[in-house]
Amino acid sequence: MADQPQSAAARSPITPIEEHELTTSYRAHYDVLLAQAREALGGEIEHFSGKVAQQAMLVTWTRRAEFTTPDEFTAALMEATKGEAATQRRKHAALHSREGTAKRTPHVTTLTADEAVAKLVATVHAAPVDHGSAVSAAHQARKHHAAEHVQQVGRKSSWKVPAALVVVLGIAIVAGMKWMAAAGTAVAVKKALGADNARTLSAARGQRGNVDLADGTKARIGSDSRLKMPNAFGTTMRTAEVEGSVSFTVAAGQPLPFTIWAGNAIVTATGTRFTVRAFEEEKAVVVGVEEGSVSVSVKDAREETAIPAGQAARITPDGKVTMIDAPAKDFALAWVRDSLAFADTPASVVLSELGRWFALSASLADSSLGARAVTMRIGLESSGDAIAAFAKAANFSIGFDKQDKVVLSDAPVAPPAPATKRR
Repeated sequence: MADQPQSAAARSPITPIEEHELTTSYRAHYDVLLAQAREALGGEIEHFSGKVAQQAMLVTWTRRAEFTTPDEFTAALMEATKGEAATQRRKHAALHSREGTAKRTPHVTTLTADEAVAKLVATVHAAPVDHGSAVSAAHQARKHHAAEHVQQVGRKSSWKVPAALVVVLGIAIVAGMKWMAAAGTAVAVKKALGADNARTLSAARGQRGNVDLADGTKARIGSDSRLKMPNAFGTTMRTAEVEGSVSFTVAAGQPLPFTIWAGNAIVTATGTRFTVRAFEEEKAVVVGVEEGSVSVSVKDAREETAIPAGQAARITPDGKVTMIDAPAKDFALAWVRDSLAFADTPASVVLSELGRWFALSASLADSSLGARAVTMRIGLESSGDAIAAFAKAANFSIGFDKQDKVVLSDAPVAPPAPATKRR
């Protein structure tokens, strides 16, 4: 009988130095590999994600001499993950085709990075498999399974109650699996965003900027705002984090969903235009949609809220999602149209916004003036025009302190015009 092919690890003995390099690389890529494997496998067989991640690493490691840069190795690793996942799906489909019915997905605890590395090392050092013994054991297992199946079929029982239980249990399992997959992805994203190689794009106070992301999405970053992206953005994940306000025109036709983390909110969109506002001092997050739609969920929660085109929603720290009216939407998102809008807004809030969008340093002569309601709309072109419009709308007079900083005071009431005498 011809020799059966051995595993990649068995064919290529690994030295202690190489083993250290292998385990270090696997640990660094583990969360991202696991997330991609889950995505590629689908919820029904996501319990094979650890196996797929490990095999992808072993297969790619045997080819490491082919790559000249870390990026080439990483790209090959991601392709290997997709290939191993496709193989696992074919095996699963063939098994179900032979057995005629699908098996319930088993509950499998996701391994930590340390556990996964330990399992990889054990695989590397495992003795070669005796193919003949393995085939014989598989045959015996099938016979045993068939005998048990015949015994079960021979028993008489009512099918209605078990069938109903199966339906209910199936729904619960699918929902639970989706939630677990989302939770696992969230862990991977959080780790990727916190990694040293994550990138941050920012705009200072009084500045705005446009940038093209790796997946073709166009982002417009507002003043005093930051957009943070993992190193793997555009390859194994399309998730970024917003601090401040950023507007997106999302590239369509991508296999991975486009997701934004902001505060306690997670915004998911495909082929759409939307804006996120999440300034730390404001606590709540505002999401407005111009084209298409997005779904919003709160971290660690299962519910999602759809936001259609033309609408905006506020997500509060306690997880409540509510649609907001036009004035509130205008206040939060008008900067996208190069303007600021205020409707009966306290003067202190207006002054804070002017400081952010114009890098303007100004103060009120009396703090009690901060409660004065202001209604106005201004363009983002000139800080001078903006402060003049603000003073007029709030009935303030403009002055300066010793450092030439703008100080706004209550404007004096103009005396009535003298009455004209009749001749």
